[in-house]
Amino acid sequence: MDSLQSEANHIDILSIRPDPFCMSTEETGSRTRQAAEAAILEDGEPGDSPARTSVAEPGGVSGGAKRKLESRRKLMEAARKLFAERGYHETRPQDISKAAGVGHGTFYLHFEDKLDCFLAFTDEAADELHEFVETHHAVAGSMEEGIRELLTAVFEYSDRNPGVLAAALTDISVLSTGDIGRRGPVDRWAEVWAELLEKWKASGDASPDLDTRMIGYLIVGAIKQGGAYGYRRRLDRKKMIDSMTWVFVRALKK
Repeated sequence: MDSLQSEANHIDILSIRPDPFCMSTEETGSRTRQAAEAAILEDGEPGDSPARTSVAEPGGVSGGAKRKLESRRKLMEAARKLFAERGYHETRPQDISKAAGVGHGTFYLHFEDKLDCFLAFTDEAADELHEFVETHHAVAGSMEEGIRELLTAVFEYSDRNPGVLAAALTDISVLSTGDIGRRGPVDRWAEVWAELLEKWKASGDASPDLDTRMIGYLIVGAIKQGGAYGYRRRLDRKKMIDSMTWVFVRALKK
């Protein structure tokens, strides 16, 4: 595994943005679907006409549906880039629309507000990370091998997607005053660890007394903070993974 020094420009695995615990709650101003559609008719997308009739194309997909899918794809790509570079609070819906090259009203056709867009971004990141984890864990045998492979997967994903995990692991509970009814990547990732811990408990590798759900969240937090420390200190990648694996294994063994 290459060292952090040779990949310093790519690793922001879990680099922490300034004072992440001091983020203020932001009102998102949700808009209804009716208001969103009205905004589309007002602002439109480049080249669109409100009076245009959707015509079915080969394969059964209408021109209107195809344009809608394309505009969402552009918005998601722009949102991913801006959230990774600026973070949640420094990114505005109009910034995303502008970067995507669509009318500002189009944003509200696809998302209720900025938080809804951010959650779509985090869902996408969580799905991608899950694929990395599944691929690596498939070759693991023991608990120690499993932990090492999972850590390797996290770092490799971060290398290929600079800034994405740091943004996606933002605690969504500080972004809204109410219950949004959605799980963030932290919750999904903690559940993955909890399931693995239950498996390792059953095989006798891990202590039978572990509260696997709580430990899952502790591991996610340790990886985030440990990865940030390693990034700042430019620690050797392999040594960092070895150290984290050593700590986790000894803490989990019976």
